[in-house]
Amino acid sequence: MTSNRCILPWIHQYGDLSGKYALCCFTLNHDNNLFGENLSPLEAFNSSHMKQVRLDMLNGKPVKDCKVCFDWEANGVESHRQRMNSKFSSYNKLYSKTEKDGYLNTPPIYLDFRFGNLCNFKCRMCGSYASSSWAKEEKYFGKLDKSAPNHYDHWTNNSDFWRDIDNIKKYIKIMYFAGGEPFVQEGHYKMLKFLVDSGISQNIELSYNTNLSYNGDFRGYDLEDLWKNFRSIELWPSIDGFNDQAEYGRKGLDIELFKKNSLKFSKYITTFSIVSSIYSIVSNIDLIIWIKSLNKSFSITNLTNPNYQSTTVLSKEMKSVLINKYKKYLSEPHNLDTYELNTILDSLRHMSSRDDSVLATEFKKQNQQSDLFRNESFEAVYPELAEWYKNI
Repeated sequence: MTSNRCILPWIHQYGDLSGKYALCCFTLNHDNNLFGENLSPLEAFNSSHMKQVRLDMLNGKPVKDCKVCFDWEANGVESHRQRMNSKFSSYNKLYSKTEKDGYLNTPPIYLDFRFGNLCNFKCRMCGSYASSSWAKEEKYFGKLDKSAPNHYDHWTNNSDFWRDIDNIKKYIKIMYFAGGEPFVQEGHYKMLKFLVDSGISQNIELSYNTNLSYNGDFRGYDLEDLWKNFRSIELWPSIDGFNDQAEYGRKGLDIELFKKNSLKFSKYITTFSIVSSIYSIVSNIDLIIWIKSLNKSFSITNLTNPNYQSTTVLSKEMKSVLINKYKKYLSEPHNLDTYELNTILDSLRHMSSRDDSVLATEFKKQNQQSDLFRNESFEAVYPELAEWYKNI
């Protein structure tokens, strides 16, 4: 049985902000999916957890970490597992090379290590765990200990990490960067320089999830000057909602700079990464229209954490209004491909899948705290949701 196999445990390694590991970034739905604290990358790659995952997949047993992909597939949406299996089908030979205990004698070729929580945005769906900009606000409301560091970074100056990377550098084919925000992180540039200086960068694809706020060079590093040494560059800019609603949900975003950089880096951009939440569901249509005007694609992920920001929290009446708005858009001429249409429909199916309106009071409580701290107003920015918000 091969239906639940994913090639990633054989070729990929994800290093979390905290210094732990996971099967991939999509499996981070709860802390139990993290493992390998205090292990070096190569130790973690053949840890007891990874070996068991490989054996379970080979034997057709479900892997709980992978539920998110199977949920997408059940809804008719192409999952990350399916995309990776297709992209890396030439590595299927590694299945038969797995030893009886799950050990694999070949190193990962696809690396995703998060170089700390340094970020220049303070997105409402985020927190100090993944954005240093959140720390001051969380400390003010007692959600974070005042003595806790605003910024932390496990990998950039970790000698065990760089030793292992040096040992496997000739095998690396893909580096994926996300945040925090990679464009403002020292570790990201240190890695690029290491790969260039090692003479192997021309064999490596770089892929990014970024808020696209780049505004010149970083501490003497010129991004595009470094990029020219690599095999290819792929950007997945993150953007949720459009114009003032995008700036509200993603504090720190300058939408005009985002639009400018979308044109500047257009040749590197293939897909815009959108999250569907209470903050973005209203204006995502306008965002989609803008993205398609650039002849670019998009992918939508449904926010599930924090759960009180999920679109499932909206009232039945509000959901009906939004569905009708999307129906009107989809009934008119558009230039969506099948995947894009399915990802929109999946966001609406998710919204209608259950009634979480009991969480609305938590949403308003938390949101009002941020409004107070940031001197902002949800009702002013979201007139379509103002009545719903007022009656919570």
